[in-house]
Amino acid sequence: MSSSDQPEMCSPANRRLARCLGTLGNRLIAGIFFAIPLVITYWVLSFGYGVVTGLSDPWLKAFGVDFPGAGFVITILAFIGLGFMATHVIGRRLLDRFELFMLRIPVAGSIYSGAKQVLQTIQGMGSGPKPKRAVVLEYLVPGSYLFGYATGHFTEAGSGREMTMVFVPTAPNPTTGLLIAVPAGKVRDCDLSMEEATKMLVSGGLLTPQRSLSVQAEVVPEKA
Repeated sequence: MSSSDQPEMCSPANRRLARCLGTLGNRLIAGIFFAIPLVITYWVLSFGYGVVTGLSDPWLKAFGVDFPGAGFVITILAFIGLGFMATHVIGRRLLDRFELFMLRIPVAGSIYSGAKQVLQTIQGMGSGPKPKRAVVLEYLVPGSYLFGYATGHFTEAGSGREMTMVFVPTAPNPTTGLLIAVPAGKVRDCDLSMEEATKMLVSGGLLTPQRSLSVQAEVVPEKA
């Protein structure tokens, strides 16, 4: 590049253009980060609306009913009706008989039973003496931690050890991960709330609590 080209590239007009492009780039990134939660919210609401509407739309169209939003309203009213049935004696008996019928259907009965067990587990979280909580496990080297959620407990046959089930989600997608059975004494509680732990996982560690975190010391079992 000749020396005569350098002044042209460093001219005030080119510097202003570079600053303007840099400012626009920064504004674009800020706008994208602001819009991502809005887009995700829109996707979730649209998906939910589509699922709820799709439950009634085929039946309404079979009867010649084709009004926008009719499927959504009918499905919501049906859910409310099921709620009234589930909270009254006679309705509860009818629903129990329907569940028995569903459980006798091959394949569909297994799916229905598994889905109901998962739902009952979610409903029961936090009501027991050992609710779901954010915990840490020592990982790779002493003093390094792996974050997860304590989800259940059982006693190991033979040894009688108390074991804790820990779900270790993958970041930034916490819907998948590993389920690890760990001796209860190796599981350390931390003062992360469930909301803080979820934000930290989804952001890949970018959103961390702006405070010091306390980690419980390891419980060393006493020798017999």
